Amino acid sequence: MNFIKKNNKKGISWHEKYLPFVSRSPEMQIKWLLNSFSRGILSREELVPYVRLLLNEYDTEKQARLKELFEELNKESLTKLLLTADIYDTAKLFRLLPTADVQQAVIALKKHLPAYERKPQKILDDIFYAIHDRSGHLLQQAVAALTAGGDVPDYFQENYKRFLQILHDEEFLLAIYPNAQR
Repeated sequence: MNFIKKNNKKGISWHEKYLPFVSRSPEMQIKWLLNSFSRGILSREELVPYVRLLLNEYDTEKQARLKELFEELNKESLTKLLLTADIYDTAKLFRLLPTADVQQAVIALKKHLPAYERKPQKILDDIFYAIHDRSGHLLQQAVAALTAGGDVPDYFQENYKRFLQILHDEEFLLAIYPNAQR
């Protein structure tokens, strides 16, 4: 017996319509977000908390499941998710992307820090590391594309130079202490 009845108008089951976002499975959460993108009823700013709730789990099983689900999505949907995520969730989302390109890296680098942020360098380092862990060349290409576009945040160049120095220092320390890890 089928306990879930379909709504005759649109073929939407009652739980898809009335179940709260946090009670849904990751598959249903992603489906809801993609439907919200396509309908255009909610703005990106209104969708930010939902992306945060989707990425909020620290469970490695859920992270692996999200990575599998993201592999099934097309590039346009992943780019919309990346555009919607705020700067605090960008690094986490970027690490979950199945493949990353320069355009997505530029989107991640263009995120603006809020004025009230007390530790802006930590947030930026997380984004730099997320992109650099994919590929050092990807980070270099994204920085070149960002600076060529001219829409560079004021704090970007200084923090990027500082990050390159951190990478240089890490390489030096790994050469001295090969068993050390970041």
